[in-house]
Formats: sequence, C-alpha cells, structure tokens
Amino acid sequence: MGFGLIDFLLISSAGGLIGFLAGMFGVGGGFLLVPILNIVLGIPMELAVGASACQVLGPATTSLLARKIKVRDLFFPLVITGGLLLGVIAGTSILEHAKDLAEFSLNGKKIIVAEFVVLVIYFLMLLGLGILSLKSARRSDAELSSALLKDRLQIPPLARFPDLFEGSLSIPVIAWFGLGLGLISGLLGISGGILLLPMLIFGLGIPTHRAISCSLVIVWIVAFQSTVAHAWHGNVSIMIVIALLLGGTVGARLGSDLNARLKGLQLRQQFGWLLLSVALMIGVRLVFLLAG
Repeated sequence: MGFGLIDFLLISSAGGLIGFLAGMFGVGGGFLLVPILNIVLGIPMELAVGASACQVLGPATTSLLARKIKVRDLFFPLVITGGLLLGVIAGTSILEHAKDLAEFSLNGKKIIVAEFVVLVIYFLMLLGLGILSLKSARRSDAELSSALLKDRLQIPPLARFPDLFEGSLSIPVIAWFGLGLGLISGLLGISGGILLLPMLIFGLGIPTHRAISCSLVIVWIVAFQSTVAHAWHGNVSIMIVIALLLGGTVGARLGSDLNARLKGLQLRQQFGWLLLSVALMIGVRLVFLLAG
C-alpha cells in the first residue's frame, strides 16, 4: 500500500491517542487502534492487526516505567504467560486462515473475510464490556472486592497472591484464562488489557489501581508474543509501526500521569463510555459493509 507524509502524520496522531489511553486505563489501546486504522484510514485488516500488536510495546514499556512496577506485580503475570503464548499462536493462525479465504459474497456484494470476522468480534466484545463497565461505575472498590468468581473456581492446584487479593486461585483456571486472552489478542491485534482489566476487577475483586499495574505487565508480555507471531506471518509494516510509536510513547506518559489523579469510579465510567463509542463506530461500519 502507498504510504506518504500525510498518512504518516495521521497514523502518528492516532498512536498518540492510543498511548494516552494505554497509560490511563492500563490497556494496550488496540481495541481502538485497529478500527481506526482499518475503518478511518483504510489500512488492510491484517496489517492493522499486525501493526497494532507490535506498536503496543512502545506505550506499554513507557507506562510500566512511569508507574514504577514492583516485583510483587510480576507474580500473577508470570503464572499466566504460558497460556498467553499458546493462545497468541492459535489466534494468529485463525487470522491467517481468514486472510487466505479472501472474500465471500452476500447479496451480490463481495466482503473481505478477515475484515468482517474481526469487526464482528470487536463489536460484540466492546458492547458487552462497555455495558459491564458502566454498570459497575457506581460500585466502589470495596464492593467489587466481594467478587466470588475466584471462590467458585477452586480447581487444584491452587496459588495465593496476597498482594492482589485474599484467598487462593486455581492455576488451571489461570492457564485457561491466559489461553483465551492470548487467542483474542492474536486474532484481533489487541494486547488483552481490555478483557484483562474487567476480569481482574470484577472477577477477582482486585482494587482498580492495583489491577491496572498488574494489567500493564501482562499487556507488555502479550504484546511481545503477538509481535513475534505476526512478524512471522508478514503482517507487520515497519513504517506504520514507527509512526504509531512516535505518538504512542508520548501519549502513554501523559495517560499514566492522569491515571494517578483519577479515582477508580471515574476510570471505570470513562472506560465504559469509550468502549461503547468504539462499538458504535464499528456497528455503523458493519451496516455499511453489509448494505453496500
């Protein structure tokens, strides 16, 4: 695809916005970046997914350094790493299969398989997570800490993470969650923070700011794994990634500074509205895609 100065500046601006969100909410921002690159800038879906997976490394690294992650924040991410890797490999393989299928016809209109599949999954995921985040916006961290998911899934062997929450958590459950998170990350080009953050807060009852620190570490790990996998399949455009990183690393630092000044209730509410806004944009794109 052609790549001029205007394209470079537009993509770099998008990277700045994504980096800001990464630092503010503890997510990679791919859930917003992939739709913007594909829908707004017209970049092919496989290149948008590959670039998104790769560029997250810049903002994620900046966010980690800005928050001064401690050793205790590494325990849970290291346990989940194995499942993440297997999931990323599976997700990128599914995307490659969709890319090989090329197109299908619906009412006489040709639709690109990879674009359609990725956008539909994005729409459903963002809609559900946005509603969940807004419903929880009126609940305090103390109320969320009463989450029972970790208590219901006590499949041995168990592990304890006293710095995150009280009680123990099943290692098999952690592994399967990592597998699912990696699968979505590899397929959609996201770092997984958008799914991970609600899981840590609503499923495990971890306080919002501590959950964001833990999420940032996992975001960095899965971003590294996804970058290697997508580069292997030739889905990473260096020029797109460079443009994204230029804006992303600056935005991430600003987002991390703002995060420290906001309360957990504010973060969850703003996160929910952001998710629903992106879901609306994708929904409009799907309507035009199907209606022609």
